[in-house]
Amino acid sequence: MPITRSAFQRYRLIDEIISRYPRQYSKQRLFELCQDKCGIRSISSLEKDIQRLREDHDAPIAYCKRRNGYYYTNPQFRLLKLMLTPDDMEAMEQASEVLAATQGRSVANELDNALQRVRQSLDIIREVKRDAGADAGASRRVVYVEEKILGGNRQYVPVLIRAVNQNRQVAFRYSKHENPTPNEERPKLRILHPILLREVSESWYVIGYDAPSGREKTFALDRMSDLEILDDSCDVPPNILTNVSELFEHIYGITDSSGPVEEILLSFSPLFGRYVKAKPIHQSQEVISDTDTECVVRLRLAPNRDLLMHLRSYGDHLKVLQPQSLVDELTESLRAALARY
Repeated sequence: MPITRSAFQRYRLIDEIISRYPRQYSKQRLFELCQDKCGIRSISSLEKDIQRLREDHDAPIAYCKRRNGYYYTNPQFRLLKLMLTPDDMEAMEQASEVLAATQGRSVANELDNALQRVRQSLDIIREVKRDAGADAGASRRVVYVEEKILGGNRQYVPVLIRAVNQNRQVAFRYSKHENPTPNEERPKLRILHPILLREVSESWYVIGYDAPSGREKTFALDRMSDLEILDDSCDVPPNILTNVSELFEHIYGITDSSGPVEEILLSFSPLFGRYVKAKPIHQSQEVISDTDTECVVRLRLAPNRDLLMHLRSYGDHLKVLQPQSLVDELTESLRAALARY
């Protein structure tokens, strides 16, 4: 059963008080503190909360008759540490700035989904612990979760959001994948007028105005270092601001496109058609036809490198119908891949 907000507040307060080692609080004093701060109604309610903490959250709460007080048999135990990893704590600290920079119902839906995943994860953890406790020899893995390597420098996300909100330029050093800087040299110092942040495949990017080139540029956070916010205000030309604001409406992934927005028709095998319908490639996706032999979808996108790489991942379950330029590009890409074998 999910924990209610009021119950969570009580549990957190009880945990905080009991963890004040070596000081110990009697049942009466613990009740008075909880009554004052979270409105707990009776000592019997306090006793039930303590019992739930023991049973549902494995809190090692004990009572010392000699000192007439509650304490943790494991002084290192903390309720929130049990529920959250260090990365979770870091993410929560960044959340206020991230959420302040987003808007729209889709964001709220994503937050609801995230919270639901947290609740499900806690339920899974409790079940695994319960089964392991019932059978000391039970060491078989019953849940396998794929380990994900998240993009680096996520701590830069709130810093960059702060810079955008305050309309201030940023400075950082940047290492390219192409023609990397020799080890003995420091990466080039960049100055950017940040406009927008984008998360793609669990990696973060910042898009901003590069004054020396007079155009917008995209930088991956995992290749940045020595990031700092400058005192200088941003000065972005209106046309650049418009371009960046509309950039991802017709772009897949993060790389820009030199071509126009086109109508793209893709024919999938019935099996992969079901996958694509369940998880659309892009927000512009429409199902044109869905039969026993194929599923045809339409996208409104400007073809780019990220889209080409994604389409290649479908292998022989996909045929590009149009535009011809994308057909030719994908064909040439597949031939080049085959030539390597």
